Amino acid sequence: MRHIFIDESGCISFGPGGTAFFVLAFVSTEDGKGLSHCIKKFNGNLISKGWPKGMEIKASNLWHAPNNNAIPQSYAYKNQRDVPIEFILGELAKLDIHIEYAAVKLDTVEAGIRNAPYGILYNYFSWQVLKRPLCYFPAIDLYVDRRNRETHEYLKFDGYIEGKTAEERADKGKPAIQLSFYHYHSDEPKQCKPDQKDRAIFGVRGLEAADLVCWAVKCRYENREPKWHALIQDRIISVQHLYFDEKEFLAKK
Repeated sequence: MRHIFIDESGCISFGPGGTAFFVLAFVSTEDGKGLSHCIKKFNGNLISKGWPKGMEIKASNLWHAPNNNAIPQSYAYKNQRDVPIEFILGELAKLDIHIEYAAVKLDTVEAGIRNAPYGILYNYFSWQVLKRPLCYFPAIDLYVDRRNRETHEYLKFDGYIEGKTAEERADKGKPAIQLSFYHYHSDEPKQCKPDQKDRAIFGVRGLEAADLVCWAVKCRYENREPKWHALIQDRIISVQHLYFDEKEFLAKK
């Protein structure tokens, strides 16, 4: 069984106030135990250092800790935001994981698809980054952040991905895949049924890892800050640059 945890960073928006890039990234692992333990240990350490128990541990919250009044001054890394992020990205890079991502330069997206509902574009971009593993591995548990908004009336995420996967695998002469979807948010372990708690904890930890990876990737493009991406470089096995040439973009000042 292959476990895939996918997350996003940025906003699919084409007007003022949006982000320049939208990134979808996933972390993939075989049994997931090492990844889950790594995140559990990291979270426990942060809480022991004063991180508020009720606040989600995610990259943006870690990064904005100095200006977040909900995070107390007693938190050890309140004014050293680089420290925990650098540490956990380094720890993730030691694990037997795969990282794949797609970076979308939003101002170069074709005009014809800009008016599509948010969920339609999210599904399309997700398929671009998920296509390779879904057409390679025979069995996958796919964990998705439940914050994804699907307000359209067309085929929803699960059905869209299932359909595209079945079509692609048939074209390649591959047998049907064993594919399960899990849509979780950070409070899932507190709200789910007791018999589902272990899987929810496992999924939420994996999604936290995907969030951290996604943030590191987006910094490379949105902020032209490569150091976070460099920490996980050795675990990145596939990259897609949609609607732009990476070398040309990074060459520009």
